[in-house]
Parts: sequence; C-alpha cells; structure tokens
Amino acid sequence: MLCDRCKMRDAKVLYTEIINGAKTEQHLCEDCATDYTSFQMEKPLLNSDITLNSLLSTLLGAYHNNTGNKAGEHKTELVCKKCGTSYDEFLQRGRFGCSSCYKSFNNVLGKTLRGIQGSEVHTGKRPKGFMSQTDSILKGLSEEEKLTFDLQKAIEQEEYEEAARLRDLIRQLKKEETNNA
Repeated sequence: MLCDRCKMRDAKVLYTEIINGAKTEQHLCEDCATDYTSFQMEKPLLNSDITLNSLLSTLLGAYHNNTGNKAGEHKTELVCKKCGTSYDEFLQRGRFGCSSCYKSFNNVLGKTLRGIQGSEVHTGKRPKGFMSQTDSILKGLSEEEKLTFDLQKAIEQEEYEEAARLRDLIRQLKKEETNNA
C-alpha cells in the first residue's frame, strides 16, 4: 500500500487522529509520518524490531516534549525514591524500574496518559456475549433476590433513601406473591 500523502513510498505507519469525536486514518510512509505528525521516529522502522516498550517510550517522550515547560520555567527531575529511576530514563526505556515508580511518576504520567488517550483508566472491551461470574449469578436470581442484593449494596454505601425504596419494593413483591397464591 502506498503512502496517502506522497503516493510514492510504502506506507508503514497507520496514523489515526480523533478530533472532537471525528476519526481520521491515514497510511503514511516513515518520512511523511515524521514530517506530518508529532510522532518523531528515532530510527527507521525498516529492519528494526519494534517493541511495546520502544513504542510507548517514543509516544510518551513525544507527548512530554510537546507539552513541556514554558521558556524560563525551572524543570525539576522526577526520580523514584526506591530504585532511582528518573522519569527521563523511563521515557527512554519505556518501562519502570520498580513498582514504586508508578507512585513516583503518577502526577506526570496521569496527565500524559490523559492527553494521549483521553483518560487515565483503561476500560477495555469485552468479547460479544461475555458474561462475568457475577453477571451470570445475578441472571439466575429471582426479582426479589436481585432487589435484596441491591438493598444490601445501598445499605453498605449508606444510600438510605434508595434502601428504603428497595425495601418497599420487596414488601410489595412479597404481598403480591401471597395474594396470587
């Protein structure tokens, strides 16, 4: 497949942009990807191994540099207190030195991830028809048992108005059952 911009070289990068909910995809060669996007490649993709670590460090580094400090602003070096890994080392290697690095770099990393993917939390996707164990157990319960379960949850979360509403629903269901029997 040829590059969508220059129409001369083979496309090796799929560049996806989402702006205000509008998704645009372009197939780009290495040169056009470097020129057109903020994604800077340190080495050509041809004849090199791309690892998740190298891709992550390149993306985070590019984002970090583009949203960097204003002129004249003093930059403090973030360093993990446990292993001594600096944030710049993390950006170069693409992996943390230890589990404490997550806490040490949380403020900067959270902002970076929010800027890249719009959220700090990965929600993921589930296969079609997937049902968790909890969902399958709840599916087998009667309406009264489900309401009792919700009542217990409301009490634990100190949502007493909701708990009272659920209690009344359970009473009404029991009353209807006795009238129908």
